[in-house]
Amino acid sequence: MKKLNFIASLLFAAALAIASLTGCSEEKKTEVGKPYPLQTCLVCGMKLADMGTPYVFVYQGQEIKVCDKSEKADFDKDPGKYMKKVSDAEAVPKK
Repeated sequence: MKKLNFIASLLFAAALAIASLTGCSEEKKTEVGKPYPLQTCLVCGMKLADMGTPYVFVYQGQEIKVCDKSEKADFDKDPGKYMKKVSDAEAVPKK
């Protein structure tokens, strides 16, 4: 019985390690918003594909992408300024 408990504990620890490496977690809940209309960071304007994985969050039902979490702090200081950029981008007809 002790051997079975030990094996179960190892399997549980391995599953937790894999979940943390892949970003999976029971605590994570991904909120889905309207798709982000730009290919650039909303705060600094850099092309998102060039800087690695963007920091993604949802603001008032709209998905937002910025370079990193520090730029979300900039967004939070004046969200109206940045949301205008999103609405302007949505107003441009796609080719």
